[in-house]
Amino acid sequence: MGKQMKLRTFIILIVSAVVALALIITNIFVPVKYLFSYMVTRNSRAPQGVMRVRFVDVGYGDCSIVELPDGKNMLIDAGNGDGTNQTRILKLLNKSGIDNIDYLICTSINGEQCGGLAEILKYKSVGKVYSSYCRNVYATEEYASFISALNSQRITATVIEQGLIVYGEAGYKFTFLSPQSMQTPDGEYAKLNENSSDRTLMNNASAVMWLEYAGTSIVFTSDAGSQTLSKLCDDYIVAPDKFKIEFPECDIITVAGHGGKDHLGRAFYELTSPDTAIISVGKNAYGSPSDSCIADLSAVGCNIKRTDVEKTITLDVTESGYKFI
Repeated sequence: MGKQMKLRTFIILIVSAVVALALIITNIFVPVKYLFSYMVTRNSRAPQGVMRVRFVDVGYGDCSIVELPDGKNMLIDAGNGDGTNQTRILKLLNKSGIDNIDYLICTSINGEQCGGLAEILKYKSVGKVYSSYCRNVYATEEYASFISALNSQRITATVIEQGLIVYGEAGYKFTFLSPQSMQTPDGEYAKLNENSSDRTLMNNASAVMWLEYAGTSIVFTSDAGSQTLSKLCDDYIVAPDKFKIEFPECDIITVAGHGGKDHLGRAFYELTSPDTAIISVGKNAYGSPSDSCIADLSAVGCNIKRTDVEKTITLDVTESGYKFI
């Protein structure tokens, strides 16, 4: 009986040692806390010539993964950094075989947009980075972590400013509609840097981005406040040519601020007249999406899709048009 106990103990010790060694070796290549995000079949890559957009369910936050038609990849925000959300983002990236992110875009210093970006920078190779700008890098804890991760990898981000346009070889382009230049005295960045703790100013300095391919246009509004959306309408009506895009040709829009009452944009929705609005939202203490937001979208005849209802929403864009899959 004593020999059997010793043998059992010995076997347990050997197995434990093997498991521990396996975890150590695994963690060199794959982070143990995200292990299940890497245990996937890499077979969901969009076909060549297709732009696939995933509006990822990250609860009360924003994250979109874009597979571009030339094989490049874009990540727009990464949620709040919660472990569950981080695992979901990495799993989707891995299923699509995305090891390199060609364009990483941080649309806001708010935590629910930039909270998960520092972790992404740890585990994925990143090319060009575009980011909102705040001189006080400690304005939010999440923004500070993101900037620290950039600095540790010696990555210099291009500041997002109105009029910045990037053209892809396969015929797509993305352009930033807001905020205004850092040099604009009364612009969104200038006001934010006067008082970086003001949530309204943080929202107003969030990026609004237009992504276009094969005649289909998507507007990402991040956490843009009502004031920003209203100003965009006014500016477009006065001088539409300066934007280099046609607002009324918008097909899909992400709803600003998860549909919160401080992010209403009835005039903006009327001007862009999107077919579909995506609300990225989860459980929250703000009552989002607000009844006013839903009413505004319904008034312009917009189809509404919500990540808290449908989970991750996937869109394919081709030369023939677009469809949700």
